[in-house]
Amino acid sequence: MSILPPFSSVKLPGGHDALAHRYASLAAYPVLLYGAWRLPFLPPALWQAACALFALFYWQWAYRRYRAVADTPTARAASVALGYCELYGTARAHPRAPLTSAISGRPCLWFGYRRVWQGPGRRPLTGHADQGTTSAESFLLVGEDGGEVVIEPERAEVRARHRRSWVEDGWRIDETWIADGDPLYALGEVSAIGGAPTRAERDADFKAALEALKRDPAALARFDADGNRELDLTEWDAARDAVARDVDRQHRELAAIPVSLHLAAPADGRPFIVAALSPQDAARGYRRLAWLHASLGLATLAALPLLAGASL
Repeated sequence: MSILPPFSSVKLPGGHDALAHRYASLAAYPVLLYGAWRLPFLPPALWQAACALFALFYWQWAYRRYRAVADTPTARAASVALGYCELYGTARAHPRAPLTSAISGRPCLWFGYRRVWQGPGRRPLTGHADQGTTSAESFLLVGEDGGEVVIEPERAEVRARHRRSWVEDGWRIDETWIADGDPLYALGEVSAIGGAPTRAERDADFKAALEALKRDPAALARFDADGNRELDLTEWDAARDAVARDVDRQHRELAAIPVSLHLAAPADGRPFIVAALSPQDAARGYRRLAWLHASLGLATLAALPLLAGASL
């Protein structure tokens, strides 16, 4: 039996997403204060150290993302350079690759969901919470200039625009998604796929194919013209020529594929953010979280010794 919410979805101006979940970390400060009050035998310095480390970690996490968003200029999708960059446009689906949510079946470009058990007792095996899943299928960012960049959302910190919650068979299900036509901000590594490979790429592919041939006795036997199970210089030259022809054929096929730009997670670990927000709103959310942790962390540090002393 399911209790469904109204059919219309809820649009959240600030997003319900990875960043929204990070706001839950602010609850740690009252927990630290309560612990210092209830456990006065533990030294205040221990509580202060835990608070300082926690506040510093989350301040650094949020402030690093704020600076990445604020300091990276927005590129034009039609002329974006390869490398780490920021884009802003409209979210669009691949024309021949529609996506539907795995939890509700609704059409979308990206989805994520979380389930929390609310039925009687403890649910066997899975417990009270099921983090569910997030989609990894790619979709398009279309800029105002008409340029298209493929977004590969795997490992991204996604800030979705839509949320819907309902109860079904004892589970409360929270679903978030990005819909076709939503505003879309993306910060990550842009690379090009397709087009003519370079000479260096051709040489690397030829070397790799030749090494693979050496490790394959059955393939090598095709070039053993005299059947003595050894390749002389003439036979080895024939093998090299065959490998070169195969590599050149593969590269001609690649060159015929139109170049497409893809934005994905940076290899160096820099922030990878996909948000159904404007660049200004994306930066504002991380900045707010950073300074909330700094403010609450300092206030808690000051209050901990007083609270611990008062409980004695």
